[in-house]
Amino acid sequence: MDGMINDTAAWPPNDRPARAGQIRVALAGLLVLGALAYLVWAGLPQGTVYYQTVRELQGQAQDGRPVRVAGLVAAESVQRGGPAGLRFAIADGPDRLPVVYHGVVPDIFGPQIEVVVEGQRDGAGVFQAQTLLAKCPSRFQSAVPTPSGASGR
Repeated sequence: MDGMINDTAAWPPNDRPARAGQIRVALAGLLVLGALAYLVWAGLPQGTVYYQTVRELQGQAQDGRPVRVAGLVAAESVQRGGPAGLRFAIADGPDRLPVVYHGVVPDIFGPQIEVVVEGQRDGAGVFQAQTLLAKCPSRFQSAVPTPSGASGR
């Protein structure tokens, strides 16, 4: 055995440093994926906006919990200023809900604008809104049709 090279320490090749690096990368990837999954899961309830119609709210008992209600601002119901703040009614077909709001009013707020209010009803059935959101009308409305044969140029 004098002519044999004694290289048993090199065989089999030592892959421990490479495997340790691969394991670290895999664990870091799993940690990042887990963190992203948690952020998506935790953010969904806050990002999901559910609102009720006026009819749905009127069919419920008053329990003092804040709710969101959507409807159109009823024509000729807007009363601005004074200690009562902004008073208006939102309508959903024949159903109406009186609303009182103290705060910054969106620029596009007015009659026949769709709004979402967040707050709760008081004992008199008036909705005390802490938040008022107005939906912007679509910019992409159909153009007025031109008479046949007329060119739009």
